[in-house]
Amino acid sequence: MEPRSKLLTRGTLGTLALASALSWVPLSRATAEPYLALRTGLKCSHCHVNRTGGGGRNGYGSVWSQTQLPMRTFDVRTRNLASWVAIGLDFRGAFDAALTSGVEPRTAFAVKESQVQLEAQLIDDILTFYLDQTVEPDRAKAREVFGMAAWRPLNGYAKVGKFLLPYGWRLWDDQEFIRSATNFTYATPDVGVEVGIEPGPLSWAVSVTNGSFSGTESNGAKLVATNAVLTFRRWRVGASAARNAEPGARREIVGAYAGFSVGPLVFLGETDFVFDSFDDTTSTDRDQVLAFVEGDWLITRGLNLKATYGFQDPSASIRAGVGGQPGDQGDRRTRARVGLEAFPVPFVQLSGFWVRWNEAVDADDRDVITLEAHVYF
Repeated sequence: MEPRSKLLTRGTLGTLALASALSWVPLSRATAEPYLALRTGLKCSHCHVNRTGGGGRNGYGSVWSQTQLPMRTFDVRTRNLASWVAIGLDFRGAFDAALTSGVEPRTAFAVKESQVQLEAQLIDDILTFYLDQTVEPDRAKAREVFGMAAWRPLNGYAKVGKFLLPYGWRLWDDQEFIRSATNFTYATPDVGVEVGIEPGPLSWAVSVTNGSFSGTESNGAKLVATNAVLTFRRWRVGASAARNAEPGARREIVGAYAGFSVGPLVFLGETDFVFDSFDDTTSTDRDQVLAFVEGDWLITRGLNLKATYGFQDPSASIRAGVGGQPGDQGDRRTRARVGLEAFPVPFVQLSGFWVRWNEAVDADDRDVITLEAHVYF
């Protein structure tokens, strides 16, 4: 069987033939959104270089996103610079209008993401080098850079370097509580090793990393994270866990997530429990509860209506020695979001959202209107 990296090097006719042949096969997260995975039914590794999803698309994901996702299609563009080297990119620009009661509206333009990706198949389907380089915002730095080896038994792999950690739904929106409060976001990759297998419907990954989230490592403790998911055509269910220990403190996280599709509708959710413990008597042990639900409706090809709701109780319980005490209900937060996502032509996603933040009792609630343009390849 020819390596996948070579299937897109035979000109436009060959590429279009491949796209046609694969058009009935579902996509997994072509733009790092779980609802697309559920709508179509394959694993993250079918469309992304990173086997656990997110970041740069491989040849299959690039062709699908050009031919099946947008309202209108054009000639397919190959990512390949050579038979073994391919490039990709992601750019997101946004306009935000923040509205707070009694405060003059604040508006701002922002670059939310600017990534350039490079994939090199050093040995076809066996040894890969991958770089996902941030250009903006903030300083230029590598979001992911790793070497990855793959093998046939159990469809296994191992990667070494800097990468996004395997935990829960890989939402693009890092502001959702299940991502920001657990600290598993696109802004917090870590350095270490990851091993995974993908036999049949199962995907299971385990990583051991520094736990400093790309910062300087100052101790011998490590962060262990694991994610397991069963993927089927119309539904999937998964569980995640992580433990990060450092001198005098520990954070343990467990969570479960699931989703399903019915016709043009997709529903998904995740619940996480975060346990922070400290050895000294001046810090208070604390538990958090996080939850997220999302619904998507494919109105027509290339047009998606999305609604989400997130919940955070940052002090579900305040533990003191043996036993525990109820937490402070006044610090609970919610975040609701509704809007449209449009894919008018290949490589372009346009979206508009209204976001409602219900803050803690002693803080002002906020409404935010966001308009965003995403260019990807």
